[in-house]
Amino acid sequence: MIVLERGISNKMILLELLMRRLDEEDIDYEYFRNQYISIKYGYEGEKRADREWEEIVIPSTYYLFHNFETENEVNHSHQIDTIFANQSFILLLEIKNIGGRIDFDQKKHQFVRTRLDGTEDGFSNPIDQVERHVRFFKRTLTKWDIPLPIEYAIILTQPSTVIGDIPNNVSIFHVSGLQTYVYNLFAKYKKNLISTHSLEKLKKNLLAIRKRKKWEPKIDKNKLRKGFLCKACNYKFVMKFEHGNFICPMCKVKNKDAFYEALFDYRHLYSEWITNCNLRDYLNIDSRFAVKRLISNLNLEYEGIKRGRKYRIPEDILKFMENRT
Repeated sequence: MIVLERGISNKMILLELLMRRLDEEDIDYEYFRNQYISIKYGYEGEKRADREWEEIVIPSTYYLFHNFETENEVNHSHQIDTIFANQSFILLLEIKNIGGRIDFDQKKHQFVRTRLDGTEDGFSNPIDQVERHVRFFKRTLTKWDIPLPIEYAIILTQPSTVIGDIPNNVSIFHVSGLQTYVYNLFAKYKKNLISTHSLEKLKKNLLAIRKRKKWEPKIDKNKLRKGFLCKACNYKFVMKFEHGNFICPMCKVKNKDAFYEALFDYRHLYSEWITNCNLRDYLNIDSRFAVKRLISNLNLEYEGIKRGRKYRIPEDILKFMENRT
């Protein structure tokens, strides 16, 4: 059973919004774009690994937690790509979507990728990362009185990746080997070491300590473009608000969805609360009454009265597009 689906991270969402709200000529644009490409690339690799679980036949009750985040005793973050828990063992997976040839130097705690042209890139060592997670889990399971062994592996999701020098005591393999690896673990741990009640306790405890880290970009918000952005033009142009419609000055398309998308951007880049005055400034609309009509149709949660009223933009504001009549 999948307890936590793999969702798009807060950082990935914000980077996408920054890219469409920043001018492409801005010095920060390329910096955020490179971060976005890297994170999206990793996310696609993780989704590739997730699909392998669909074919694995699990002989007993199990729980899958994708993209699990929590904090340890000193408030340092643990971000684990996948946790697989059953009555016999726990498996922690670190998933990498890296091409070229990769080599691990355990003595130097170094992880190096060599590209086809011979250039080398150094990365943080995933062995150190996952072993740090294992140590945290061992301490945590001891406190919870759940006596399960912890296994871990590093999965590479690009078929063309060449695996070079690796430590003998660490499981590092291509994603196509995940099924065999899991079946071998079940052959190794043949007995149930905890009851279904204890497994359920483990699931509840993991959900209780889950804590997603919120990324805050370091950027001058005054650089961000305001207004409705034209999706048909890949968000390059600001639409005009005329007689209740949002019209692109370039392609002339009318798109009422632009209002929801603008509110979505505001919630993630500025605040989940917005006033009529904030909205007029953000959307470049002069009329307080026009904005009031726009927002009253959404039936949003609000606080305060008259000019002091503020509205809460829900996290799923884009679903209003799907549900409107």
